[in-house]
Amino acid sequence: MIYSSNTKPSWESKINWTQIIAVLAMGLAMFGIDLEPDLQERLAVALSSIAAAVTIIWRTWFTTKTLI
Repeated sequence: MIYSSNTKPSWESKINWTQIIAVLAMGLAMFGIDLEPDLQERLAVALSSIAAAVTIIWRTWFTTKTLI
């Protein structure tokens, strides 16, 4: 696959921002908030699952990159 040369900067990427926010939220859930281990585990799984689903949605339906 060859992509067109009119790509946007990485800081404008919805996918990049989704993943950055997910990593920060998971770090906060695991190390920044004093929660019971069971709740931390469930929160980490939920955040990871939501981030993956949102990334798939962004990539599938909201991508403007054209293929040549």
